[in-house]
Amino acid sequence: MILRYFRLVEKLPGRFPLGYGPGLGRWNPYGVPLIYACSHSALNFLELLSIKGPVVSLANWSLVQFDLEAEVPYLSVDDLPVDWSKRPHPKSTQEIGAYWAGSKETLALKIPSCRIPLINYPEEHNLLLNPLHPEFPQKVKLIEETEVLFAINNL
Repeated sequence: MILRYFRLVEKLPGRFPLGYGPGLGRWNPYGVPLIYACSHSALNFLELLSIKGPVVSLANWSLVQFDLEAEVPYLSVDDLPVDWSKRPHPKSTQEIGAYWAGSKETLALKIPSCRIPLINYPEEHNLLLNPLHPEFPQKVKLIEETEVLFAINNL
């Protein structure tokens, strides 16, 4: 099965559309690289704006589309700790992500977004990609990278 996913990447020298770093996030502690993506392009924008706020307009961004050829398991809300959606993100979700990434059992993992009401948008989700998984180079294909401008004076 081939699935299309999206991610927003800040355009910086040396940064690649499917690149990653050691930074932390809701699903990974510092030093455990993960690539975050979304099932719908609009969800990327909501995620980014709700996390970073208006500061996003100070940078240049790219919307990256990629295909993933894999069966992807889904981590449902029922499988998550009670605090999974809290801000700031809890250590419990970082432990889940670190365990999943370290196991290398699957290349990707579907996770719920804590930014949308899941009951209204059951088909939308976020995706964790493990860039250190041995199948990453064969199963993840860059499709397109499109420049995104958030600044009002650039519209």
